[in-house]
Amino acid sequence: MESKVDYVEKHLGSLEDFVKKNSGYYIESWKSEKVKFNFAAFLFETLWFAYRKMYKGAVALLILNLLINLFTFLILIKTKFFMGGTILVLFIRIYIGFKANDFYFDRAKNVLEKSNYQPEEKECGTSLLGVSVLIFIAVLFQVLLDFYLGVTLYYQN
Repeated sequence: MESKVDYVEKHLGSLEDFVKKNSGYYIESWKSEKVKFNFAAFLFETLWFAYRKMYKGAVALLILNLLINLFTFLILIKTKFFMGGTILVLFIRIYIGFKANDFYFDRAKNVLEKSNYQPEEKECGTSLLGVSVLIFIAVLFQVLLDFYLGVTLYYQN
């Protein structure tokens, strides 16, 4: 089984075509044996996944964040450990910051291998539309969650 560095060297042109924007950063990261922290993925985790067209990961993180918010509001805020949700989200973001480039490499490799190194344009590059749709879904879920919590709290009093 060839290493990631060998794979990148062998398929450099295809990977650059796949990544498009900021390909130099990702190629250098993938060529290195050192783990590189992706600050954009740390700060904007869910949006970064959508921007890089990793929609399943973006939706999974969105749902996870909403569940953590719900858990924090319903359970942790009533205890002395109300910062637990924030600490959990911080640990998740740190993990994503360190693993984001690997996740993106795995996606690039899968897309390239499935398409025999001739991927369709829609699979490559970045997507502002994906980010916009994710923001819309996140706002919609948050509004519904706030409505549910507001109604729940109103009828509890």
